[in-house]
Amino acid sequence: MVSIISAATLLVASFAGNISPKLITVIQPLTLVYPIIVIINLGLLFYWIAVRSKISWIIIIILLINSNDLLTSFQVTFFNSSKVVKEDIKLLSYNVKNFNERDNNTSDRSSRPGILRFLNDEDPDIICTQEYHSKNTNLYEPLKQFRDTLGMQSYYYESYFNPKHNQLLGLATFSKYEAINKGKLKFEGSRSFGIYTDLVVSNDTLRVFNIHLASIKLTPADLDFVINAESDNGNNIKNKTTDIYFKLREAYLLREMQVKYLIKVLEKTPYKVIMAGDFNDTPSSWVYKNVSKDLTDAFVAKGVGLSPTYAGPLPFLRIDYILVDDGFDVTYYNRHKFENSDHYPISAIIKVL
Repeated sequence: MVSIISAATLLVASFAGNISPKLITVIQPLTLVYPIIVIINLGLLFYWIAVRSKISWIIIIILLINSNDLLTSFQVTFFNSSKVVKEDIKLLSYNVKNFNERDNNTSDRSSRPGILRFLNDEDPDIICTQEYHSKNTNLYEPLKQFRDTLGMQSYYYESYFNPKHNQLLGLATFSKYEAINKGKLKFEGSRSFGIYTDLVVSNDTLRVFNIHLASIKLTPADLDFVINAESDNGNNIKNKTTDIYFKLREAYLLREMQVKYLIKVLEKTPYKVIMAGDFNDTPSSWVYKNVSKDLTDAFVAKGVGLSPTYAGPLPFLRIDYILVDDGFDVTYYNRHKFENSDHYPISAIIKVL
C-alpha cells in the first residue's frame, strides 16, 4: 500500500507542473518536494526489485513517465570546464537576502563584505542580484560603490517598492559591458519582479533578464512548523496548515501572472536572451516549464547532482536559474557552496554562437 501511494503521489506531482495553478492549486505544493518523492520511490523500487515483486514495474513505468522532470532535477555531467576564453561570458546570479542588513539593522552582522570578496574572487562579467539592499542618505551612492569595487562598467537597479527614506531594496544587475537600454517588468497590482538590460558584447547586443518571482513569504515559524509539525496539537496543526496553504496559493497565482507577462515580453525581445534569477519554484513546477520552454537551463546542460540553491531548512530546492536561448552555448555551470544568504549563488560560462 505504501508503494502504491508513493507512486501515485509521484504521478500527481508530475502532472502538477503541466496544469495551470489557476485551474488546480491544491496539488502544486507537491512540486516543492518532488526530489524527496523521487528518492522515496527509488528506495522502494530497489526493495521490490530485491524481493522480485511485480510492484517494481509500476514504479519503473511511473519513473519513465517522469523522465523529463527527472532530467531537469537530477543531472550527471562528464565535462564541465571552468576555463574562460576572451569571447566567453561569465554570469553569476545571487539572491543576497538584503546582505542581512535590513532585518537586524546592525552593521556587524552584514554579509556585504564577505559577498563582495566572493564576487571579486569569482570575477564574473555580469552579476544579477536579487534582494539587493543598501542604506545611505545619498540613496544611490552604495550602488556606485558596489559597481566600482567589482570593477564593473554599468549597473541597473529597480526597487520592489517605492524607495523608503534612505533605503533601497530591489533588483540590481552589474556588468563589465556597455549598457545601451534597460527596463523593468511590472503589471498593475504587482511590484517589480524583473528587470532587463541590453548589453553590447563583441559588437552584438544581448538582453539580460534579472528575475525575482513572487515569494511564498513563509515566516521562520511557518518553516519550523513544516519541519516539526508533530510537536503541535491538533487545532494548531489545522490552523497552521490552512494558513500556509493560502500563502502557497497566493504565491502560485501571482507567479503564474508574472510568468505569462514575462513570456509576452520574451516574444517581443529582438535580441539574444540570457535570463537569471530567483524563480521561487522548482524544476517540476508550472512556472519553470513555461519559462524554460524555449530556453536552455545551464544546470541541465552542465550541472551535477541535485544542485539545490535554497540554503534554508527545506531540503533539495533548486529555485535559482540561469537560462539562455539558442544563440548561446553553456560550457560551465556551478552552484557555489557559499553560505552568506538563504540562497546559494550560481554561475555559468556562456559562449555566444
